[in-house]
Amino acid sequence: MKTMLFFLTFTVCLMTSCYGNNPYSENEMLEIRQSLESCLLNMPQNDTLLKHIQKKVLDAFVQAKISQTDKPIADLEKDLMVRMKNNNSIVTYWYSYVCYYHSIYFMMTKDDKGSSGILDEGIKQLENVTNKNSEHLALLALMESLSMQYAPGMEVPFISKRIKQNADKALQLDPLNLRAYYVLGSNDFYTPEQYGGGKKAEGYLLKAIKLKDQSVTNPYLPSWGRSNAYEMLIRHYIKHEQFAEAKKVYQEAVTCFPDDYMINNLAKQLINH
Repeated sequence: MKTMLFFLTFTVCLMTSCYGNNPYSENEMLEIRQSLESCLLNMPQNDTLLKHIQKKVLDAFVQAKISQTDKPIADLEKDLMVRMKNNNSIVTYWYSYVCYYHSIYFMMTKDDKGSSGILDEGIKQLENVTNKNSEHLALLALMESLSMQYAPGMEVPFISKRIKQNADKALQLDPLNLRAYYVLGSNDFYTPEQYGGGKKAEGYLLKAIKLKDQSVTNPYLPSWGRSNAYEMLIRHYIKHEQFAEAKKVYQEAVTCFPDDYMINNLAKQLINH
């Protein structure tokens, strides 16, 4: 299953890792900005639900775990489904993002049928978006990667190929999209070595952690992925017994994300190395 928390040393150096850099020209940045801002033009006016929606999805997921019922996530899905009648691609994005977390919730409660069903629904909605931007494609690739565990073995190589194609296209549309790099790294990390996996994960994840959370700062757009990339990169180094590299990245990670449970939880694997 995909990824479902040292001291603040070297602060000046780490700030570069935390906030990323910008190796692209002004013209390239302008194209990226225009692409993202174009999908904001038809945003529902004065709709408070969609502002900082990413945090609201995560809060609903936490509430669901605490209450041991999927109602908080299901209610958010319903609210977004109503707004999807306006055919706004950002609303569709967040609806599918909720489906992703709903699927994880069902997975945690051992409801494979429910998990697979809601995941397929989210993927279908993303696939139906006519003009997918970089963010749609990165999320689609992420959801497809989760779907592999429910697919027959013969289909897995084809799904893996689609994941890479969608993530690669996401990067063609926005070379600064860290989520696309994270998905590519995750896909390679989980691909068995006999199928060519494990060779590119480090490079993809190193790229992801150096980029900004958003190419265009906006409360309606996604910013997830960098903490996930840090966690997976540390796990990659631990897996290959590269403990010096793992500790270095861990120190960067806890500086940027001091309260992240998944990153901090890796400390116990580094103590004796």
